Amino acid sequence: MKKLKPLYFIALCILFQSCSSYKSVEYNDIRNNEEQKFRIVKKDQLKVKGKLVNKDDEKITLVTFDGKKLTIPKEEINELKIKKFSILKTTGYLGIQILGGIGIIAVMMALASTG
Repeated sequence: MKKLKPLYFIALCILFQSCSSYKSVEYNDIRNNEEQKFRIVKKDQLKVKGKLVNKDDEKITLVTFDGKKLTIPKEEINELKIKKFSILKTTGYLGIQILGGIGIIAVMMALASTG
């Protein structure tokens, strides 16, 4: 049974990885009063993910997930996407993923009991 614990963990990670997606937004449509998560692709193709701290007419400031505060000038932004919770991915795909996970676990348990 100890051999199966990593498989359970992997199955759970797969099941819950797709509950959100990124939606393209225009710079001027961003509201400064909400705590939002963004993915920014800069003109030099550097990708940055983080939580909104501040936005004005010239720059946007994010805190990355490792705690670094980054300020990106508006003219350096090539692509701007906001993280959105997806109810379809959570409910629809989750059912399919659960069935797949149960199938994988059943196969692993059958293999473990024979060997």
